[in-house]
Amino acid sequence: MKMRSGTGISRMRDAAEAGREAAAAAVAGLAGELPALVIVFTTPRYDLPALLASIRSVTGDAHLIGATGSGEIVQGQHLGFGGGVGVLALTAGPYRFGVASADHIRGQLNQTGQAITRASRAEAGSSPHAVVLLLADCLAGDLQQLFQGAYRITGPKVSITGGAAGDELKFVRTCVFHDDRVVEEGAVALWIASERPLPVVTRHGWEPIGIPLLVTRAEDTEIIELNGRPAAVVYEEQLGLAPGQLSAAQFWDTSIDHPFGLLQADGTTVIRVARAKSEQGALKIQGCIPPAGSAVQVMSSSIEALLDVANEVASTALAAYPDAGVLLAFSCAARAKLFGERTPEESRRLQAAAGAVPTFGFYCCGEFARTAGVLGTHNATLTALAL
Repeated sequence: MKMRSGTGISRMRDAAEAGREAAAAAVAGLAGELPALVIVFTTPRYDLPALLASIRSVTGDAHLIGATGSGEIVQGQHLGFGGGVGVLALTAGPYRFGVASADHIRGQLNQTGQAITRASRAEAGSSPHAVVLLLADCLAGDLQQLFQGAYRITGPKVSITGGAAGDELKFVRTCVFHDDRVVEEGAVALWIASERPLPVVTRHGWEPIGIPLLVTRAEDTEIIELNGRPAAVVYEEQLGLAPGQLSAAQFWDTSIDHPFGLLQADGTTVIRVARAKSEQGALKIQGCIPPAGSAVQVMSSSIEALLDVANEVASTALAAYPDAGVLLAFSCAARAKLFGERTPEESRRLQAAAGAVPTFGFYCCGEFARTAGVLGTHNATLTALAL
């Protein structure tokens, strides 16, 4: 049985009205079938409990997951900062769903990843194949630890995708959702049991411009030293700048154009963005720190090269499953900041490549997808899953 999907958006200012409007449009796309799963991505400006209550007044007791973000992607449309809410309703089709969540997870990320993945798997039941969709508070710490906890349960045969919740780049409060609850400082895992493989596709479009650098000291979410020297000094040298030339206030506008590429054994790179620098010269990485002993390079790209990966991601994901009912996409808020007024182009390119298959996703603050080895957290990257 093929899974049906329906999408809805609302730009209404009132949370209850917006939730009902978007949910009604999404459910209408199911041709009379009941939803088994609802996914909600939204601006954080709403009264979130009221928003969820109004959505569930339409969708009933179907599983609901979601997150606040930095713009939503809905069938070729882009809802920018403060834009509104996007709702995706799905029938079960050939899948079985299980959901689990935890709040206040800082300091216990690995344990949380294991617990919610194990619990969601138990609810979905056994199957030959599966994928885990993971959503988490981007401010909870080193999210690679959360991912590693999930990976301890899934093993290498189960795909993992998803993203970290955002708040339109304010970095103050980000939330995930589980049914009618706003999960504070937490994470939610959706286990999708399947009879066929569910591959995740990831691309970023960045190229190295600097020499390989060794991370010699890292703590929590900060790179403290590169090549045995203050990380900010070494980073600025790679950009041809004098030490201290980038003030703390100027740093983000430059670093977003030049993330780090974390070198992998197969020659690929996993992107890490330095969001800020401290007075002591440490670099704060968004969500997931390259561990000491890692090799990194400073990267660069162009808007065209970054936008071009949208077609490849969508086409590759759908090539594995041309009869998919939806293409889920997780792009980075850093990409949207770089695109500026051209951000809607990414949504349009994704939908053009997907053809008749609806696209749905959001701009997050860290993306989840296992590539080479056990690393599964990314910055400034686009990842997708066809269901």
